[in-house]
Amino acid sequence: MFRTSLSAVLLTAIFTAPAAAVTDKVIFNGNVISTCLITVGTPGVLSTNVAMNVLSSTEAGGVSGTATVVTTGAGYNLSTSAPSSFVLAPAGGYDDVTFASHYSASGVTTLLDVVGSVTSPLGLGLTNVDVDLSATKSVGVFPAGNYTAEVTLTCE
Repeated sequence: MFRTSLSAVLLTAIFTAPAAAVTDKVIFNGNVISTCLITVGTPGVLSTNVAMNVLSSTEAGGVSGTATVVTTGAGYNLSTSAPSSFVLAPAGGYDDVTFASHYSASGVTTLLDVVGSVTSPLGLGLTNVDVDLSATKSVGVFPAGNYTAEVTLTCE
């Protein structure tokens, strides 16, 4: 009987004693690589001047194209390259045309009407870019029809 009572006391002591808390740490690692990411937003719209020899996003009715640029490292620069020709134009629309691009930026980088081929340093983070294009016909006028051109936005 003493043995049974002692066993009962020991079992009661084991099961009623508070458990000690146990802790440990979960480690998290990450790596953000230095990169520049361009996301094209809305396409631009070209409109003509009164003389019908300029198609431009800066003419009345024209709209700048947009993009966002995110940099996660220092040392990146922004520039644009104007096309050498239209991707699409009616007959005669390709002839005697020169192109020029410009860009402006807001956000971590602020720029106003920079000539496309000029490189501009970008700040670290998000930059909103407005891209403008103009096409000038040196002889005659732009014939009626649809026109498409592409400006290359570069982050390097």
